[in-house]
Amino acid sequence: MSVYHRDVRQYIGKRTTVGVKAAVIVQNGDGEILLLKRQGKEEWGLPIGSMKPGESMEDAASRELWEESGLIADDMRLIDLLSGPQYLKKNSGGDEVYYVIGVYAAIGLRSAIELPFESELSLKYYDLEKLPIMEPISVHLMEKIKKQIR
Repeated sequence: MSVYHRDVRQYIGKRTTVGVKAAVIVQNGDGEILLLKRQGKEEWGLPIGSMKPGESMEDAASRELWEESGLIADDMRLIDLLSGPQYLKKNSGGDEVYYVIGVYAAIGLRSAIELPFESELSLKYYDLEKLPIMEPISVHLMEKIKKQIR
């Protein structure tokens, strides 16, 4: 949990909140999608993360892409804006957050995947028809946007 989210929880307690996230679709030349898996997890997911105060959603998408993959994109193109009960996340502490998620396509990649030396992530490109076991939010995102990214 980020310092910002910890501070918010300190003031509002266990009430359900709304959060804003940016997810990034990165496709290689074969149309495969970049997914990541965090250390100790079984499920794969898209590069995704929360928008910070004062940050635009596009900037959040660019930052998350760089933080999680080392990739830099020339531009982020909005594919969809998603919300609803399927984007509810219940954290281990019992907190509930309904997410509004901006889904972006990374355009004009300027770098190769470069993970930090002690990265806790695994990265791999997957065929849209042969996706691995994915985290629930990424499953909903992929179902919603698959037709738009082919």
